[in-house]
Amino acid sequence: MPPEPYKFRKGVERLIANFRGIPENYEGEAPKTEREMSGVLDRILTKYKIGVDSLEDRINASWPQIVGSANATNCSPSRIERERTLLIAVSNPIIRQELEFNKRLILQNLHKINGGKKIRTIVFKSG
Repeated sequence: MPPEPYKFRKGVERLIANFRGIPENYEGEAPKTEREMSGVLDRILTKYKIGVDSLEDRINASWPQIVGSANATNCSPSRIERERTLLIAVSNPIIRQELEFNKRLILQNLHKINGGKKIRTIVFKSG
């Protein structure tokens, strides 16, 4: 095998580029730069907040204090939408109605959690 690839003339390179469907002035791959793995991992960890408790984790951890221990077994936080609406899955309509009456108290308890002030509305879903 030759040490370097064969160099075609410009006209032939353009013809090959047209057949392959790439731009005619394609100069090849960008030069690859090497980086230390620790720096890359640190950026990934901070970008995707890996290892950091999220608001959902903090809500799940203190769920009985937020809705009360009696209601905590019949409902659970489902997800947070648009960073300000908490969806709560409720097991039956009676508990749902009781939670609707206590919505303001639940919001006050949510605001006591670190980062919980982002939550502005609560939506109860059957499920």
